[in-house]
Amino acid sequence: MTPDADGGCGQVVADLAALGGFFVLAAPPSPGTDALPWADALADEALRARFATVRAALAASSGLPLDQVDLKVAVSATQVGLASRLWSVALAGAVLHGWLPDLSPANLLASPGHRGPVPLGVGRQGPGYAVPAVGGDAAAAASVVAGAVLPSLTLLADACARTGRTPRRVLTSNATSALVGGARVLAGLRPRQGPAAWALARALLDLPQVADGGARVAAASLPDGVGGAMEQADEAFLRSGCCVFYRLPGHGLCPDCVLAPSRAGEVTPGH
Repeated sequence: MTPDADGGCGQVVADLAALGGFFVLAAPPSPGTDALPWADALADEALRARFATVRAALAASSGLPLDQVDLKVAVSATQVGLASRLWSVALAGAVLHGWLPDLSPANLLASPGHRGPVPLGVGRQGPGYAVPAVGGDAAAAASVVAGAVLPSLTLLADACARTGRTPRRVLTSNATSALVGGARVLAGLRPRQGPAAWALARALLDLPQVADGGARVAAASLPDGVGGAMEQADEAFLRSGCCVFYRLPGHGLCPDCVLAPSRAGEVTPGH
C-alpha cells in the first residue's frame, strides 16, 4: 500500500489532539524532542530501559517492592500502551475523516522512554491513506487500516518477544484487545460515530492477522462479568491469550481474558 499525498493530516491531527489520551499524535514532533524512528525506539537497549521504567511505575502504583512485579507484566504493559496508541489513531482517522497518516515503521516515531514527550508521532505530516467510508464498505476500510497499522504492530511484537522474552500469544492477544478498547473509547467520545467505529472494529476482527488475538462471542455464552464490552449487549470480545496482569498482587483477570470463562470469580470488574 502506497501513501497518497493528501494534505488532510493537519485537521486529522487537530481532531486527534482534541480526543486526547491515546489518540494524540505528534505530526511532526516539535524540534528538539527525543523522538526516534520506530525501529530505534524498539531496539534492545531502548526497550530494556522502557521495560525497567514501566516495571518501576507498576511497583509504585501498586505499592509493591520492585522484585514483586514480574518483568513480563511490564513487557505486556509496554506493548499494550503502544499498540493502543496505534489502533486509536488509526480508528479515529478512518472513522472521523476517512484518512490515515502514514503509520508505517519508516515514518513512525516515538520517544525511547515511557512517558517521554512523544508517545507517538510521524516524521512527515503529508503522506497518508484514503480510507473508504465504513458505512459503504467496512471490509474495504478495514483492509486499508490493517495495511497501515499491522507492519508497525508486528515490529512492536517482534521486539517485545525478542527483548522481553514474552510469549507471542500474550502479545498477539494484547494487540487485538487494544483494538477493541480503542473502538470502545472512540465510540464513547464520539457517540454519533460510534456505529462506524464498531463496524470498523468488527471488520478488522474478521481479518486473520487480527482474529488470531481474539474474537466476538455471544455474551449469553459467557458467565456474568466475563467478556469485553462491545456495541451491542448480546456481543462480547474474548481474547485468545492473557495479558498476565493477574501476576500483580491484588490484580485479578481482565473480563476479556481467555482464562476468564473458567475462572469468572477471579475477574476484576472494570479492567
